Amino acid sequence: MTSMTPRRHGARGAALCGLLAAGFALGGCAATPPAPAPDAAAVSPVLSIDQNARVLEAVNAALAAASEATDPEMLAGRVTGPALTVRTSQLQVAQIRGSADLVTDLPSEYLQIILPATDGWPRTSFAITKATDELQPPRLIALTQDSPRDPYKLWGWVQLRPGVTMPRFADPKLGSELLAEDDASLKVSPRDVVAQYADLITTGDQSAFVDTFEPAEEDPFRALLASAAAAQLRNLEPDNPAIQGTYTFSATPTPGVAIQTVRTADGGAMVLAALDATEQMAAVENAKLAPSTKTGQALLQGQTVTNRLSSGFSDMVALFVPPVGSDERVKLLGYSHVQTSATIG
Repeated sequence: MTSMTPRRHGARGAALCGLLAAGFALGGCAATPPAPAPDAAAVSPVLSIDQNARVLEAVNAALAAASEATDPEMLAGRVTGPALTVRTSQLQVAQIRGSADLVTDLPSEYLQIILPATDGWPRTSFAITKATDELQPPRLIALTQDSPRDPYKLWGWVQLRPGVTMPRFADPKLGSELLAEDDASLKVSPRDVVAQYADLITTGDQSAFVDTFEPAEEDPFRALLASAAAAQLRNLEPDNPAIQGTYTFSATPTPGVAIQTVRTADGGAMVLAALDATEQMAAVENAKLAPSTKTGQALLQGQTVTNRLSSGFSDMVALFVPPVGSDERVKLLGYSHVQTSATIG
């Protein structure tokens, strides 16, 4: 992946309005947003489309400058939350490797804008980018403002799953309702659904919540984690007594990090949340377990490999949660899975 470079937008408001008038169907790496829902939220949107375009320009400029300099300190004014954790780690890895090719590309052209309707803080807006230049899926990004005097900052992002059909949202001229973590109008509250999904990707089909979510074969993040686990188990060579060992994976909601939730047109919600994940491997004494990825190798730099290896990941997931009373299951919309630590012992 390549570092992002900002693009200038002429007639920003008009351009975004034009994009938002298109239909939205994500197939493969192409994306078109659904027609906005006609229903107005109870409160007017807090940003105009043109104001939001200026916010996105400022965030993109900060990301581009930090990537060009591979300097995480340049992120502070425009990046926060899980996005700051991930981007800081990616830039540190870029410094070690002498290359920013693993820094997530966040395109600066957009297919859809989702603006909040609220009279309080903190407040969150969302945007869906176009596919990357390498035809990777579009990204869903979230930006938060903590108080009236604070700038909007990039809070997090996920890549949308290929072929996903996104839910519909209120027209950005009207604004979409932001929901509390304990909102009771959904099939599962935002706080509970994040905890349940973390349990699901930790325990798999043994999870008590397996029937709440779409089947495992339809969830690309669960498929990715299963594939990674299988590969690591092969690396441990269970039939070779010189290296055989154990592998475990676990995930929990990131402590102290808010869950971002916005109402969809059908009364459901899109939930964006951060997870902390850990992958642990242990082999027989005197075996050597080295990271298999470029990121892992950079993060472990200076440490001597042993028979134990622990890898930490800062993950983000976007889920669609149906309204209370719905027969639909909770569905993954997108995810981000980025290694941010590697330790021995």
